[in-house]
Amino acid sequence: MAQPSATYLVVESAGQDHGRRIDLVGNRLTIGRLPTCDVRFDDLQVSRTHATVWRRGDADYVEDLGSSGGTYVNNVVITGPRELRAGDTVAFAGLRLRYSADGSEDPRPRQESQQVRYDIREQRADEINNVGRDQFNYSQHIVQQRESFFREIAATKTKARWLVWTGVALFVIGLGIAYVGGFNYLQWFADVWSSSTASSTAPELDFSGLLIAAVGGLINTVGVLLVIIGIVLHIVATSRRKRVNRDFPPPPPQYRRH
Repeated sequence: MAQPSATYLVVESAGQDHGRRIDLVGNRLTIGRLPTCDVRFDDLQVSRTHATVWRRGDADYVEDLGSSGGTYVNNVVITGPRELRAGDTVAFAGLRLRYSADGSEDPRPRQESQQVRYDIREQRADEINNVGRDQFNYSQHIVQQRESFFREIAATKTKARWLVWTGVALFVIGLGIAYVGGFNYLQWFADVWSSSTASSTAPELDFSGLLIAAVGGLINTVGVLLVIIGIVLHIVATSRRKRVNRDFPPPPPQYRRH
């Protein structure tokens, strides 16, 4: 039986992947949403090809692959390869993992704090005067991520409303057309019935009313489908907004760029 890797990542974020262990085996692992990735997460926060982890000598390194959500080590966004030490927190956008080596913490001191601290003293003209650059950039990145997600959610809700109103309009139009077609057919049927008792000559067949009613029913059905799709999209967008608020809590107001 294969022995577990000496170094590994463990998912700490709440969700379906919580507690998942990722053994860092091989020379390089690609992390993302695509099925072709070595480590796949079914999480919208994670880009299709988000980051890569590889081994050089006795050390593991992580590097972002141009993801939209960014890659963080100890709450600091990385812009190049970064060596990992036991106990480091690695985050792919809002998905947080813990790096471990042989189940022990690295005795070397780490320069970064594992928690983002908002330590604000005197502020002037809505400017951040005494916050570290990396900490401020991290906060701004979270704000930008929230705004980006909210724009997508707003666009989805707009599309959902458009589909619902279009569906309602088609439903009403189809209902009207079906009513007219059905009325014409019933009128023709009544004429046939009355003429059959008064004369031996049968009137000409006329199924135009039925055809009109069928067209109206088809339009009516399309309208109902559009309404259903719009409602589903709206529910999905609302659920995603709650998820963004949960995974990307807003920083304090002092950290938001005006």
